[in-house]
Amino acid sequence: MRRFSFVADVGICALIMSGTLFAQEQKQTQEEQESQTRAAVEVTRADIQSDRQALVASNLPLTDEQAKAFWPLYRQYRAEMQTVGDRLVNLVENYGQNYESLTDEQAAQMMKEYLNMQKDTLAIKDKYVPRFTKILPAKTVMRFYQIENKMDLIVMLAVSSQIPLAK
Repeated sequence: MRRFSFVADVGICALIMSGTLFAQEQKQTQEEQESQTRAAVEVTRADIQSDRQALVASNLPLTDEQAKAFWPLYRQYRAEMQTVGDRLVNLVENYGQNYESLTDEQAAQMMKEYLNMQKDTLAIKDKYVPRFTKILPAKTVMRFYQIENKMDLIVMLAVSSQIPLAK
């Protein structure tokens, strides 16, 4: 039951995010749409980060001593991951703005940026493994990364399902 609750909670967050990202009225100007979308993304991302921390807390059993050391490091980790998330939001917005007239050069640049984001995400995760392992047993660190990966996949699935394939 706990597993389903975790997946359902993350799924709900992801669906809210994807709906907020792409729900726009036709009557608005492009600038108004971009401004409102950016504001909605920021609010949604803040909500997801809060929910994300709660989901990690409810699925990662920590002693009081471990929690005292883990949570500040977790917030540092998420801040670094958010920089990559910012780049992804920019990439999705850029794609959305250029989708109808996407050139091969733009597509190549977008793919390069996307692959660089994946490399940077992996580098951040790799950088934090030894830091987390200093304060938690390796199996707990593994569980933490499993939780993070599941949340990332659910969010990416929801977002990517709203992005049309290149023409």
